Amino acid sequence: MLINILFIIALTFPVAVASTAFSVSNEQLNVNNLQLGRKLMFALILALGQGVMYSLGSLLGGTFMHLLTSLSKWIVLALCFSVSFRMLIDTLKIRKGDNLLFIESKKHLLLLSIALGVNCFIIGMTSEFFQPFQNLTSYIIMIAAFVWSIVAMIIPFSKLKLTLNSMLNVIFAAIILVRGLLFII
Repeated sequence: MLINILFIIALTFPVAVASTAFSVSNEQLNVNNLQLGRKLMFALILALGQGVMYSLGSLLGGTFMHLLTSLSKWIVLALCFSVSFRMLIDTLKIRKGDNLLFIESKKHLLLLSIALGVNCFIIGMTSEFFQPFQNLTSYIIMIAAFVWSIVAMIIPFSKLKLTLNSMLNVIFAAIILVRGLLFII
């Protein structure tokens, strides 16, 4: 149970990294200058993107994953590895500051929400074999992503925060990989 909680926390961490990037965005959607309602709406859109992408991955995986039941352990491991690898690559972007985004419209915010949900989409494809919290997984993902967004918006932007984000990204990538390895055992 604890590993599943850590897995969801790790899976939704990219939302915190994106929320950090928004805190230095342009004035139009700068999180530091928005009222509380707009901050919550921003966090909600990012969280909903995570949950929707997990559900879409689950729907896609449900259409063909049953054909690969004999390989289920290896598929889960491979998809966990791909998510971990993506997160490790993103760690380099965090360290360089390449993840700092400029959002000029609500359309860009929606696209960011979808882009951040790719990891959830990939893991959602494994839901035929692996659902950490059964049918509640997508809701728990949304709650975790919402909390990450709020926490990241509260903590002021600094070089230390970028360093901490990159360190946590590596740790969370390892947790996702370990969860995939534990599925094999």
